Amino acid sequence: MFSLTKHKIATAILTLLAVTAFSSVANAATIVSGGEESISSLMESCRLSFAGDVTINAAGDKFEYNTVGSGTGHANFFKNEYTFALTARPWRASEITTAVSTTGGANRTLTNFVYVPMFSTPIAVVYKLDGVKPTGTAVQMSSATVAKIFAGQITRWNDPAILADNPPISQINAAVQQPAQPRLSALKGRLKVTAARAKNPTKATLVVNLNSAAITRATKNLVITSTIDGGKTIRKIYNKRPKAGVLTISAPYQSGVVYLVKYDGRTLGNISIDSREVAVPNTSVSIELPDTLITVVKRKDTTETTNNFVNYLNKTQSTIWSKTPSDAFDSSFPGVVPIDGSFVAAQTNDGVVSAVSDRDGSIGYAELFSINERRANGVSISTAKIKNGAGEFVAPNTSGVRLALSTASVDAATGVVTHNYENALSGAYPISFVTYGLANTSGVGLPAYNAIVKTFVNYVLNTCAPKTAKFKGHADLPDSILSISNSISARIAT
Repeated sequence: MFSLTKHKIATAILTLLAVTAFSSVANAATIVSGGEESISSLMESCRLSFAGDVTINAAGDKFEYNTVGSGTGHANFFKNEYTFALTARPWRASEITTAVSTTGGANRTLTNFVYVPMFSTPIAVVYKLDGVKPTGTAVQMSSATVAKIFAGQITRWNDPAILADNPPISQINAAVQQPAQPRLSALKGRLKVTAARAKNPTKATLVVNLNSAAITRATKNLVITSTIDGGKTIRKIYNKRPKAGVLTISAPYQSGVVYLVKYDGRTLGNISIDSREVAVPNTSVSIELPDTLITVVKRKDTTETTNNFVNYLNKTQSTIWSKTPSDAFDSSFPGVVPIDGSFVAAQTNDGVVSAVSDRDGSIGYAELFSINERRANGVSISTAKIKNGAGEFVAPNTSGVRLALSTASVDAATGVVTHNYENALSGAYPISFVTYGLANTSGVGLPAYNAIVKTFVNYVLNTCAPKTAKFKGHADLPDSILSISNSISARIAT
């Protein structure tokens, strides 16, 4: 009678497991992809976590992502050199026709691919300006002011148009018909609230310094709440009648969270640690701006960041920025770019941020993640608060972008997103762009590889981006667009 000892059984099981594991590794595929550079950090996280997720990727398939830029990513996809690509702008019909006829690979047609909206990225108006009073106050700008600055029509920081976006407290209170409210910070020595991120990445420290003069028998509670989605979800942090002195509060923190402060029944404003700015609705102080010449830092290279930024200017201020947006700043510019030194050029997002940080009075546009990286390394640089359709001036942040994107329209057939820059949602940040995934539908590429792309796209949309995007300076899709993206991804060939 045949029998196995326990040792032989264990050895057989281990051998079987080893063979199975080796077989999975041996059959694993590597998908060659590439495109948009700004998304590389998020893509790196998603591709690594996908490769290690044995639940949805038992074969251990991997993605190779080349940061070659959206244009080259597009071209290599149409040549069938890439099975997947990422782009910050879908091409126009004429561009697709040219790409298919000049660079198209075998069986490539004008329609056998899809654009899948994947995530979005804030574009910030970044500046360096000495002499702003009170120190650290963020300059506010309407779309008209931004358009005129980048068109060379506003040339000094104390221009009346900029000052009009930053009115004294008396003007703001008259406009909203509210009594004067105290400032959030430096409340004439009565109340000061500061916030800092603790060593623990999930905690923030809120410090409240309350003078006894601010407390009477009728004083109501100090109420601090937090929101991550522009106010749709509110979380209570503190709600008590405070005592005079210094109060230290440990609050939950994640990237993009905003802390809302009320005292004695009055809304004082909010604090965003990530933007390092203080937003104080209806309680702004009289800002003093120096008579400094403005130097505009534009992108030297052709880039979708420029295209998306100019698209915002074109759609909100078409009488100033009337040309069709393009990837080249000079081609989109209304007229001829000045050559008197008031405009300088810089390569890449990092180049713009670096050029702005090196010159007082300069201003540019760049993706928020590049600015945050510089700030993390100790570079002092500011971002403007941009006026949204609700009349609020909002600092660039990922939750505000996600909120704004919830009002965008999406072509269910093409996947192209059309921004609603004038949406009236409170907390929405208006300037951003969407990253699209390029994938094959039918008749192109290896079916097995296309199937891996389909699995990966679904993984990014529904697992990786919601979990990771905000920590990388990007925003995952709101539900209104995510459902359409999932429908489009279903058309990827397998």
